[in-house]
Amino acid sequence: MKILGFDLGDGESAVTLLDGESTVEPRVIPLFGRTSMLSAVGTRDGRIVVGEEASVLSGATDAKVRFKSRYLTDPGAAGDVRAFAQGVMAELMRTEPALMAQVSRTVIGCPAGWGDGRREQYAALMESAGFPNVHVVPEPRAAFLYARHARGLRVDAALMQKSAIVIDIGSSTTDFAYIVDGHQQNLSLFGDTNLGGGVLDELILDRCIAASPDGKALARVMDKSPAWRSYCELEARRLKEKYFLNEEKWQEKALKASLTVCYDETLMLDLSIDGRAVEEIIHEPVRALGGRSFVACLRDALRAAQQVSRDCPPQVVILTGGASRMAFFQQACREAFEGSLLVLCPEPECSIARGLAYAGRVDERLKVFRAEVASIARGEKLSEAVGASVHELYAPVARALFDTAQDSALEAVALWRRGGIGTIDELDAHIAAAIDGAFAGEAVRARIEEELREWTDALMRTLEGELTALCIRCGVPPEHMSLTGARVDAGLNGVSISLLDAMGMDIVSGLMGVVLAAVGASICGGGGVALVSAGPVGMIAGASAGILLALLGRSGMEKALRHARLPVLARKLVTDAAVRRGLGRQREEIETAIITSLADPKNGFATRLVSSLAVTLGAQMEQMARNAEMSICA
Repeated sequence: MKILGFDLGDGESAVTLLDGESTVEPRVIPLFGRTSMLSAVGTRDGRIVVGEEASVLSGATDAKVRFKSRYLTDPGAAGDVRAFAQGVMAELMRTEPALMAQVSRTVIGCPAGWGDGRREQYAALMESAGFPNVHVVPEPRAAFLYARHARGLRVDAALMQKSAIVIDIGSSTTDFAYIVDGHQQNLSLFGDTNLGGGVLDELILDRCIAASPDGKALARVMDKSPAWRSYCELEARRLKEKYFLNEEKWQEKALKASLTVCYDETLMLDLSIDGRAVEEIIHEPVRALGGRSFVACLRDALRAAQQVSRDCPPQVVILTGGASRMAFFQQACREAFEGSLLVLCPEPECSIARGLAYAGRVDERLKVFRAEVASIARGEKLSEAVGASVHELYAPVARALFDTAQDSALEAVALWRRGGIGTIDELDAHIAAAIDGAFAGEAVRARIEEELREWTDALMRTLEGELTALCIRCGVPPEHMSLTGARVDAGLNGVSISLLDAMGMDIVSGLMGVVLAAVGASICGGGGVALVSAGPVGMIAGASAGILLALLGRSGMEKALRHARLPVLARKLVTDAAVRRGLGRQREEIETAIITSLADPKNGFATRLVSSLAVTLGAQMEQMARNAEMSICA
């Protein structure tokens, strides 16, 4: 898998290539012998020409520059963008045909302010120009990924994970990305879509035209010929870039260049810039900026960034983009984020292109990582792991259910014995409600907490093996996805099992029927025939039962006893010990019935257990995956 990173900038463009499985950094693919090329397009002899060839001095017609900044407002700019992309693709196919055949994904940058709809349109436009499988990524995100993974910057990874702001100033826009804990925050991608170094290019050119003896004639040429205007703007930009590469040298001594403009007549244009000129230019009102100065707009943008990041101020401020070399820009950023580490990209003209290639690999791995984590947490692998070990829960669940039912029955019998419940029929209903409530609560799970913990931990270790393999494949440190030690009682961050949901009402109802029959037999001495015990009261109760049996027959007698309000003195003959003995005699039978019911595939216990586990296990694993995402591609 090879990924192409294409930074189509308003002033300059660059292309990088990254092998998706290699640890080598993205390499810059030279275009026309340069690591970055002018974003200019024109035609010559009926074919598209780009970069230096798209100049009136090279014989190009309809030369266009700064078309990306016009993409949102000028319908004709889309054609210029597409033509330029076609010219770049043609050059790549000419110089790197074998490599281009291996490219599986192209990642192209866009300003932070572009919405999803505009990005989709832009991707389609790039694909129509010949680039394969295009994905559009905000440029400040690409700058962050470059800073995060570039070895040359040597920024402490731990510092990057805390909080950072990326400020990308290009020819047409100034974009910001705010990152906390390795993740972009809400409203994190923002910026000024009009504030870029290209504004200064225009100001330098207009200032020099106004100062020229041929100023009026030059102004007319600029109005009539967009090609000559583009050429002169590019030369003004070159002068600006040379100045900011060594400001100290040109503070007092003006940096100059002379241009010959041939249109209706031959005219001379002298370009000149020094420290005083720069100071005046950055503070003068600009129509394109709403009558405000470049510096004023920059300070407003930085204040907005301060506001966004006020709750967690950035530890690192990363500056990228060709215009980031400007000293006044760097100083404004230092003042806005005093105390933060200021990082300057060593090759700002290529850092976005490299970051775009990284973004392609990160996004591809994220896609695989997220899909497989979800598959493990909610798919067949979880079902298989549960199915292989669910039988280990049957016996402890059966014991817990029996003990919980017995406790509920004993509490109800104690109340009946004191006269708090009228008849045996009412006692049955009370016991049923008590058991139902106990099963719906935490009592059952609490009784097998240790067994359930051990079972869950074993399950986590089984799944962790799958996650470790996935982490290695996607470049995530395995410890970021460790499930070992997950506890059933660990709250929202742990793995929780609802046994009631897993058993289902059909199992619970059947179990309650068995338990209630056993309790009734224990209380009534076997089917309600004899409340017999030692002592005079027991004898009276036994004699009464004999008379009822003679008069009403067995079924009639049982019915009469179940509706009778027996004397409290008679009820006291039914002790807790007697009930326990009666239930104990049937314990093995009841627990066996429970295990059989749980193991019966028709009852769906294992299936429902998977569903119950998947809710919290899936949520936990996916949260862990989100926290681990920025480790990908490290």
